[in-house]
Amino acid sequence: MSGSIVSKVRLFPLLILVAGLALGLRAVDIYTGLSLIGETAVAQEAEQASEAETEPAQANTQTTNAPAPDRRPPIVVGLPDSGEMEIILQLRQRRELLEERSRQIDLQGQLLASTEKRIDDKILQLQALEVKIKEHLRLFDEREDGQLRSIVEVYEKMNPKDAAPRFETLPLQTQLDLVTRMKSAKVAALMGKMTPAKATALTTELATRAAPPGIDEVRKGS
Repeated sequence: MSGSIVSKVRLFPLLILVAGLALGLRAVDIYTGLSLIGETAVAQEAEQASEAETEPAQANTQTTNAPAPDRRPPIVVGLPDSGEMEIILQLRQRRELLEERSRQIDLQGQLLASTEKRIDDKILQLQALEVKIKEHLRLFDEREDGQLRSIVEVYEKMNPKDAAPRFETLPLQTQLDLVTRMKSAKVAALMGKMTPAKATALTTELATRAAPPGIDEVRKGS
C-alpha cells in the first residue's frame, strides 16, 4: 500500500511537467496563428491602399488620353449682302434666258422637221406626178407619131406637083415633123415642086436642126 502511494507521488510531478509542456505548445500555436492573421490583415490593407492609388492614376490617364473637346467657334452662315444677291439674280435671269432659248431651239427644230417632212411629201407627190405626165407624154407622142406617119403616107402617095401647094400651107414645125419621117427621095421631089422661098426656109430649118447647138443655146439650157 505504501509502495503504491509512493509511485503515485513520483508520477505527479511528471504529469505536471507534461501538462506544462502541453500548455506551452498551445500558447505557441495560438501566438503563431495570431501573427499569421495579423500579417494577412496588413497585406490586405496594403493591397487595398495600392488599388486606391492606382485608380486615380488610371482615371487621370484616361482623362488625358480622351480627345479634347472642339472649342472652335461655330460657323455662322449669314445672309448674302446686296452685291451677292445681285449676282444671284443675274445668274438666275441668265439661266431662265438660256432655258427659254433652249425651248425656242427645240420648237424651231420641231417646226423644221415638220417642214422637211411636208417638203419630202411634196417631192414624192411631184415625182409621182412627173411619172404620170411622162406616161401621158409618151402616149401623146405615140399617138402624134401615128397620126404624122399616116399623113406622111398620104403625101408620099400624092403627086409632088399636087402635094407641094398643100404642103406649103402647113406650119413650118409641122412641115419639119412630116419631112423627118418621109423618105429622102420623096422629100426631094416634094421640095422641087415648092416655091423657092418655102423650099429655102424648110431647108434652112432642117440644116439648123441637124447642126449642134450654139453657145447661146447651151447657156440658155443651163
